[in-house]
Amino acid sequence: MTVFYLDTSAIVKRYRTEKGTEFIDRLFKEIETSEHRLATSFLSVLEFVSAFRRLVKAKAISQEIFIDSLARFAADIERYFAMSPVDDIIISKSIFLIIKHAVKTADSIHLASTIELREVLRKSEEKLIFVGDDEELCTAALNERIDVINPRENGAMQKLGEYLK
Repeated sequence: MTVFYLDTSAIVKRYRTEKGTEFIDRLFKEIETSEHRLATSFLSVLEFVSAFRRLVKAKAISQEIFIDSLARFAADIERYFAMSPVDDIIISKSIFLIIKHAVKTADSIHLASTIELREVLRKSEEKLIFVGDDEELCTAALNERIDVINPRENGAMQKLGEYLK
């Protein structure tokens, strides 16, 4: 079994069509019919709401689309995701990761959450894949020896297929 940790940039692709949406749609479809699972940090909830609210402010989406997207996201969180808390342990690890990789604050929290999840999964021998659309964060995850898929990259679908076996 594989656990796919999605950062906010990957999650947003489910609710807003952009490059990489097809990958995320396939991943969710596979999750529905398999034993594979999804995980993310509670930070994704805050980032998601902020990102979509900013789209309303910029008049890129309507208030109705905003409300619909929030409702769909809330339902998906409940149905599909294991949620990692943002607690003192994650914050402590995040500080270290900022120093080590010079990543942004939110990215350090996603990376720390992924590393923490990897430690939990080691006992069960489940595979962990980080899914994100931020090159700097993906590079930091690779440097932490975490398998990564960027939904926008060529070959992402092929990689997904390999991990779903």
